[in-house]
Amino acid sequence: ARIETQPRADRLAAALAAAIREKGGRMHRHPIQQAAFSVLKSPDIPSILLEVGVLSSEADRKRLADPVWRTMMQEAILAALTAWAEADAAEAKLLRQ
Repeated sequence: ARIETQPRADRLAAALAAAIREKGGRMHRHPIQQAAFSVLKSPDIPSILLEVGVLSSEADRKRLADPVWRTMMQEAILAALTAWAEADAAEAKLLRQ
């Protein structure tokens, strides 16, 4: 199951990175990374971890407190999730045939 799920999670991560970048969000030099966290290893559902800031960074704390920035991030995440879900559902129909 994990072999089938990992590509879906990879596409979800790519969709989120693209949507955040499109909205003008600041991104890490390598926005998509892999980790061996057990919560990311679900065998039957795509699992990702999205970090939008760290509290130890004063600049990140300011962004997290900014309602305009939070709205931008919310819109980017929603757009990415919607686009990914539609594409994932369409692909699932093709795989079932």
